[in-house]
Amino acid sequence: MIASLGSAFGQSMPLSLDQAIEYAQTHNAQVRVQSLERKVAEKVLLQNIALGLPSVQMGGNYTDNIALPAQFFDINQDGVIDKLQFGTRYNAVGNLAVSQLVFDGSYVVAVLATQVLRDMADGNYEKALITTREQVAQAYHLRVILGENHTALQATLDHTSLTLKNMQAMKAEGFMASEDVDQLAIVYHNVEANLANLENQMNLSEQLLKLQCGLSPEVVLTLSTPLEDLLVFANGGQSLLDSPFYVQKHIDYRQLEINRKGQYLNLQNEKMQFLPKLYAGYSFNRQYVSQDANVFNPDGTSANNTNFQSWNLSAQVPVFSSGRKIARVQEQKIKLQELDILLDNTANALALQHYQAQSEYANALKVYRIQTQNVALAKRVMSNTEIRLTEGMASSMDYAQASAQYQQSVAAMLQAANNALNKRVALEKSLGHYNLNNLD
Repeated sequence: MIASLGSAFGQSMPLSLDQAIEYAQTHNAQVRVQSLERKVAEKVLLQNIALGLPSVQMGGNYTDNIALPAQFFDINQDGVIDKLQFGTRYNAVGNLAVSQLVFDGSYVVAVLATQVLRDMADGNYEKALITTREQVAQAYHLRVILGENHTALQATLDHTSLTLKNMQAMKAEGFMASEDVDQLAIVYHNVEANLANLENQMNLSEQLLKLQCGLSPEVVLTLSTPLEDLLVFANGGQSLLDSPFYVQKHIDYRQLEINRKGQYLNLQNEKMQFLPKLYAGYSFNRQYVSQDANVFNPDGTSANNTNFQSWNLSAQVPVFSSGRKIARVQEQKIKLQELDILLDNTANALALQHYQAQSEYANALKVYRIQTQNVALAKRVMSNTEIRLTEGMASSMDYAQASAQYQQSVAAMLQAANNALNKRVALEKSLGHYNLNNLD
């Protein structure tokens, strides 16, 4: 079903929270970009490894000497300069050259650095997954909460409409003042306006959810995870509250460790500049000459051919750089010390962040439970006020206040529920890791 969501235009498709997160793991834009970056890192590794492997080149040259160069000598010592021309008009040379890096310390460092690049790409991919999971969950929570708020507000509107009709009938019989009926009509229209605003928010939140999941805007969603299931999930977070925190597993700490590895390799690379570099090469050439254009015809005029080959070994030995290399090594050492300081500080900051997430989640659960109690109380007050209104013992203003209080209580309870859900997701995020075993 997940695979068909992206192409199901105009058709309502059910989507649970787990399905939304699963779909976003492969279709969210940032996740897709970071997934491609992992492939880029693999290609860079192959490029760097290839630098130390033998390199083979082939080449050729064909020359038409329209006018051969001449040299002038007095061969007979008779005072007359003689013109001498050497060579043949046509010649061709084929070349095969092999080069091999024998030793370069920077090459070894480059290969190691490529592994660091791969680790960084993996870290960025995992971080994108963590962020996407949080964003999808928050968008899903918001859409469900707004839907529940819409249901509650629609029920209030229907109930207010029924009460208004009853009061209008009582007014017609002379048992209700016009002012009370008008006041209740104002309450009805206010609820109607709030409902219209809420429907607009629901549409926007659904589009946001589609964007985070990587779904087309044309897909019509039916969210299949009800608020009750989400709240069970939110309330069942005691094990999450008790989960131990390991800073070494946090993606931010691991990424900083990877950066430190990269800086350590920068230091090693600067040290390698003091070592010599050694290269080896071999070249094989075959030359064809002739007075005929087809130099490869052995029966041509003055046709001939010859082979010549060579090998070489070259070295580059650094001797003196006016202290520049030493200064660069010292610079990289200082940068490495900076990262050590940042690692310690980051470990403390991430631990504090996790503690804060735990505290905020526990507090959000308490607030949600209190707001749930307030909704029950506000609903009872509104029901009693309605009874008193029909009995003439309360004014429509009293009912308007009770109705507004109930709506505010419902909105506050749903907001607290949304906050509790998001705080649980934030607590999961504060652990800082994602299981990639099922994604590769």
